[in-house]
Amino acid sequence: MASFAAFCKWGARVIFFALMIIQCFFLAGYPATYKNNRHWYALAASFAPAVIVWICLTIVSKAKLRRLFFVWGLYICALIPNIATVFLVVGDSLDKDKLLGPNALKMVLCITPLLLLLLLHTADDSDQTDEHRELVSKLSYQMAIDLFDAVEMIDIVLEENEHDFGIPNGFGASMIVLACLCLALSTWQLAENKLAGGETKIRFQTALFRNIVEIVLINLTFLIIRAVVFFKFGKDESIFIAKNGIGIILSALEIRHIFVSR
Repeated sequence: MASFAAFCKWGARVIFFALMIIQCFFLAGYPATYKNNRHWYALAASFAPAVIVWICLTIVSKAKLRRLFFVWGLYICALIPNIATVFLVVGDSLDKDKLLGPNALKMVLCITPLLLLLLLHTADDSDQTDEHRELVSKLSYQMAIDLFDAVEMIDIVLEENEHDFGIPNGFGASMIVLACLCLALSTWQLAENKLAGGETKIRFQTALFRNIVEIVLINLTFLIIRAVVFFKFGKDESIFIAKNGIGIILSALEIRHIFVSR
């Protein structure tokens, strides 16, 4: 049974590595293809620190959960500039008839939540204690949904380029910035968890300010933007409007729980 579990864990690690490589080269491929300049593929090297640290932790030493948090931080530090480069360099020239079109970009960005799930669940100590198992399950649920929320915000801009709902360019640019901020916030959510000796603790101030920022800058702002897109420009965003509303309530309850537990 133990050997089968180890086989599954290593299989998940192989998938994680393959998906990360696919994502980094696809993102670099957009400016390289549309600008007809292969030098843009050098952008893929920005993921090298995350890949190298992950390989060292996985092969050379033990891939403990708290160390893999650091890998995710390095990955996000590479992902955000790559997304920004795609939209700054390629901009409105994405062609849906090309292989590297808007639909492919959506699929590549949707790899991000899957990478998070694989990373958390392949830690050597992810299921050694009930506390670690509960933490991994909690983070997997909350962070994966928030990451999909950020990807869907980017999807609004991609669909605007394709269908022309009338959304101003400046408004679309602000959505990209907020989506990248949401991605960056995922590292903050990991940092609020203190893991030591098989126990998990919450850093009070880190968790408190993270939830406040998530309410104000992410869920509330996303809700307002989606409401404008829905009512003014006629694009249906009702599902994620509801998600942002629920997110505000959950963050408020989390703040209450943080004060009560302290």
